[in-house]
Amino acid sequence: MTPAHDPDSTSLQAEPAAIPEHIVILLLEGAQRFTVKLEEAIGASEPRLVGYFTQKVMVILEELHRRLNHEQGGELVENLIRLYGWWRREIHLAGEQSDVSRLQSVRAQMGDMRQAWEFVLFRGEGMSESPGL
Repeated sequence: MTPAHDPDSTSLQAEPAAIPEHIVILLLEGAQRFTVKLEEAIGASEPRLVGYFTQKVMVILEELHRRLNHEQGGELVENLIRLYGWWRREIHLAGEQSDVSRLQSVRAQMGDMRQAWEFVLFRGEGMSESPGL
């Protein structure tokens, strides 16, 4: 067996652990993309797609909420809980009222938050306690 295929080989490099900030960035990016699709579905008057893309965004928002450090809590966590809740309400209302402007506002806020996380992460000021940061 070659070292690349030998599970006991020490020459293999372990896949780096996911950095929590990266995951949040990816989740926000996905939420933005599905929000665009939701806007398109509303514009095309496609109720089935409106429901589908609404659900996709909601699942991502639930994952963002789940990833908060609820044990430590604090003002930041409380504010994010309120923000995610507001986004959920705006997305539901946008679908019910065919109001794309609500989605555009939410998507812009998601983009601002994603950029803030990218700044924190890529400037070496990440909040992760992973080694090497």
